[in-house]
Amino acid sequence: MSQDALPPPRFTRRRLLAGAAGAGGMAALGALATGCGSPVSLAADGRRVRFWNLFSGGDGANMRALLDRFRAEHPGITVDDVTLEWGPPYYTKLAMAGAGGRAPELGVVHVGRLPGFAPGRLLDPIDTGLLAGHGVRREDFNPALWDTATVDGQLYGLPLDIFAFVHFYHRPVCAEAGLLAPDGTLAPLHGEAAFLDALDALREVTGASPLGWNALQPVECWWAFWSLYTQQDGALLTPDGLATALDDAKAESVLAFLARLVAEDYATPGQDLVGYLVNGGGFVWFGNWLVIDFQTAELDFGVTPFPTILGDTPAGQADGHALVLPHQDDRGGPAHESAHLLMAWLVRNSLDWAAASHVPAYLPVLEDPAYLALQPQAEYRAAMDQAAFDPPVWFAGTQSALQRDVGSAISATALGHTTPAQGVGAIRAALGKLLATRDPFGGRSTA
Repeated sequence: MSQDALPPPRFTRRRLLAGAAGAGGMAALGALATGCGSPVSLAADGRRVRFWNLFSGGDGANMRALLDRFRAEHPGITVDDVTLEWGPPYYTKLAMAGAGGRAPELGVVHVGRLPGFAPGRLLDPIDTGLLAGHGVRREDFNPALWDTATVDGQLYGLPLDIFAFVHFYHRPVCAEAGLLAPDGTLAPLHGEAAFLDALDALREVTGASPLGWNALQPVECWWAFWSLYTQQDGALLTPDGLATALDDAKAESVLAFLARLVAEDYATPGQDLVGYLVNGGGFVWFGNWLVIDFQTAELDFGVTPFPTILGDTPAGQADGHALVLPHQDDRGGPAHESAHLLMAWLVRNSLDWAAASHVPAYLPVLEDPAYLALQPQAEYRAAMDQAAFDPPVWFAGTQSALQRDVGSAISATALGHTTPAQGVGAIRAALGKLLATRDPFGGRSTA
């Protein structure tokens, strides 16, 4: 899952358990990296694809269903999927396997983590010719997303989806507040004044805080800050990723706005967001995967891309999952070709994956009538076009030091512990420390 603000899911097993502490854990990792397994799992002609991923919960169930379909359609290819612990432990194991040159044939990396994951050393480039042979080409993807996964002209991650910071709305409450368009969706909200007016209208209806957004959580604060800051075309780092390029005035305006949301009781820190909407709340800011929780609660709700509140550039913080080729010293042959077939098949058949709430990266799926019939997923499909990815540096991306450390500075200001000007200084200080820290994976500073 992409739930940065929530505790990582507990470790899960599919075919083999890795990651125990000490020598036992290293032995398990070695078994995975060298491909030790039951003889019955070995395809006679070498068409075996070991696929490491970090998908648990609903994501995991959907991915296992997709892989079962692939196995049924391609009986000559053996797919051994291994679900590892989500978050830093996953990346550590994947890096160690790639450094040893005995990694699995296929893996998953968050798009925002690609630049720092040593493309060319821990990851092997993807053969776009093989992908094209399976019907997957650059023109099938949002150009910005494809380019984010490209380093030195070579593709190192095939985008599977994006997950974005989006805007949920409780339809009956918004209807009573007069905020719906004739088709029953949320009327567009553009600009700070219009957004605050909408919050005031909701408060009149509910008699409570109109926005579910948790300023106590650094990652959620980063999502909000980066969305609002990039709406003003603000830069965080220089193009080479080696120095700070923070625009103090723009950053301070964002911090002042977020602090106002808390100070004027538009957003109450510490709320359970699902319970908030169930109990009659109006708006919620969070990642799109909360769709499943609201559907389970049988709420009448909708979801839009993050509204353009400050500035004129539509933007909402986002990341995504990309399929990658962890480094193998002897990569090639039938297993390598089968890995390309599997990754191409997964993106071309990602309609079921989209049902788990992520926005599919493959444009033909995004335009499929069956996808357009998915609600509320299709309502926020434009989040793809306004996706604001974290800067391409090793310390950015999902579950990253950037989101944690800079997010903590943002949270302190939003909660009123520091002034917006002091918050800008704290952001600069956090960035300085991160820029002075060496990438533990030995990757690049920027894509």
